[in-house]
Amino acid sequence: MTSAPVWASDAQMGNISHLYATSNGAVMFYTDGARGTPPACQNAAVSQRYAIDASTTGGQAQAAALMTAYSLHKRIYIVGSGACTIWGDTETIAWFLVED
Repeated sequence: MTSAPVWASDAQMGNISHLYATSNGAVMFYTDGARGTPPACQNAAVSQRYAIDASTTGGQAQAAALMTAYSLHKRIYIVGSGACTIWGDTETIAWFLVED
């Protein structure tokens, strides 16, 4: 028996806003890029929010790149993981691209 595929969303190039971090290592932010269909775990009230797990070394690298993009007012393209692993109602990102 195989499990159903996870639906991961994406967000087109957009600006980063409302960047904040929590005590469990979640770094969350909003983007105004047009978003594809989010996974079922994503709360519709925060549909433009994504999360990074900064409690891991990979997540720390993502958070550093995100903060750099934010401080330089660069837009980002996001691909989600299809799961809300670090914050229960917010999709954790798989990767993102910073606009040149």
